[in-house]
Amino acid sequence: METKNYDENSKRKYRKDIGLWGVIMLALGGILGPAIAYAPVYTLAYAGPAGILAWPIAMIMIIPIGLVFAELGTTYPRAGGVAYYPSKTNGPVVGALNGWASMIGYLFVGPVIVFAVVEYMSFYYPPLYSNGTLTYLGIAVAEIVLVLVFAVNVMRIKHMGEINLILTIITLILIGIVVITLAFYFKPSNLVSKSVGGFARYGFTGLFGAITLTVFGYGGFRQPIDYSEEVKDPGKSIPLAIIAALLISGFVFTMESLVFAGAVNFSGFGIASGDWAAFFQYSSPYATISKVLVLPALVIIAIIVALIATFKDGVIYYGSTARVGEVLSRDDKFLPKLFNRMSLRGVPIYSIILVLIVTVVLVALGKSLATIIGIMVDGFLLSYAPGAVSLMVFRKTDPDTKRPFRVPFAGVLAPTAFIIANLLVYWSGFNSVEIIIPLDLAGLLLIIVYNHYNKIDFKYAMYGIWMPVYLSFVLFMSYIGSSFFGGINLIIFPYDSLVFIVVTVIFYFIGVSTGIKGVEYINKKLTASEKQTPVN
Repeated sequence: METKNYDENSKRKYRKDIGLWGVIMLALGGILGPAIAYAPVYTLAYAGPAGILAWPIAMIMIIPIGLVFAELGTTYPRAGGVAYYPSKTNGPVVGALNGWASMIGYLFVGPVIVFAVVEYMSFYYPPLYSNGTLTYLGIAVAEIVLVLVFAVNVMRIKHMGEINLILTIITLILIGIVVITLAFYFKPSNLVSKSVGGFARYGFTGLFGAITLTVFGYGGFRQPIDYSEEVKDPGKSIPLAIIAALLISGFVFTMESLVFAGAVNFSGFGIASGDWAAFFQYSSPYATISKVLVLPALVIIAIIVALIATFKDGVIYYGSTARVGEVLSRDDKFLPKLFNRMSLRGVPIYSIILVLIVTVVLVALGKSLATIIGIMVDGFLLSYAPGAVSLMVFRKTDPDTKRPFRVPFAGVLAPTAFIIANLLVYWSGFNSVEIIIPLDLAGLLLIIVYNHYNKIDFKYAMYGIWMPVYLSFVLFMSYIGSSFFGGINLIIFPYDSLVFIVVTVIFYFIGVSTGIKGVEYINKKLTASEKQTPVN
């Protein structure tokens, strides 16, 4: 299967400037972003002390997805690869939906990042943030932060990687100081005492919500895939980076949740004992608990680490968004050709400018993290799932290509990854699903641009029709499912999740089967066309 249809001789192309440590820090930096400043506390707000378990459980669930993308990214290195693979294995319909879902997830990261920076700054300058939303002044500051993120992204990837490396190391050191300090105030009774609601304060519902939230942190594991064309040795570096980043970040997040739960003093926060859900209202919980414990130096450290981690994450995700836009233009032809043009520094400059324009608008229209984070997380998850289908289609239709890394037991892990990604969307609740699915289906409009450049083959396109049907099922199932997840409780828990898994497995195999048939069909068509072309 053709995977190198871009101009190797052009000076305006991606540069392989990222080494092993650079790509490890890229993955780790993508995970340890704004999530480290509040997500470990928000999992407690969802589930009580049981929220601590959300991090190791979610890490185990995410690993199969990570392994799937490790094989894809090392076998077919592509900038913005998450948007590339499904288009090549399942045709324009799946490609358009997946590419658009990727763009939605990534585009909403920009506002999340700059909102987070401003909310952390408001700890010392309250006029930036009031009544749970940014003020006009806060939005103006957020736009300035966004321009700074843009400025870093127009640099050569080598320099951007060096900046990320330094900032990620500083992040790890500072968060380590916060965790160790809070550990001295740890009270085991905070985890199990009846006075705080016991260990599982909000039952299964809370734990599922907490697990879904962790994707905001763990979702960064995929950054090495989106920068894979710029990695010096992707076959060695990418799998190692993904696994190392997930293990390290999983430990960090778990310890953050643990020490906060053990050190928290409800009365100091001015909330009722056991009212874990009240912590949702704190945008800087680690700074607040440091203030409650009268640790002024730790307050400063908590705010600094939040600002550094968030800005760094913004730089990484901004670059990923631009690379997804570039590959949607270059390889998939879902966006105009303008957006695949590269600068002399080896970055997709027009795609970077496009991201700036869209994000400026989203920031101006948005108000806070809470208004967009659910949409962003589900956008990530919906773009993860098709990768598992692509893996098995590539295995069948392109078996002779060298695979520097092969997923072990792919016949089991690939469908597992597909199920997990979609199940996490379902668990996120109907309030998020009813927004993200229609948004995702709107990606079918990209086929209009695709048709302009490729003249769509109707039969080939039909091999991907299963995807919009499946997305419609997810929306319908979320509506009629358990009230645990915002549904009307027509199918009660846990039977709703079991039904969802069974139907999801069926669609997985449909996706693999139709993908193989579609690739075989288009290859035969191309072969027949070549035979009919006269040779001069």
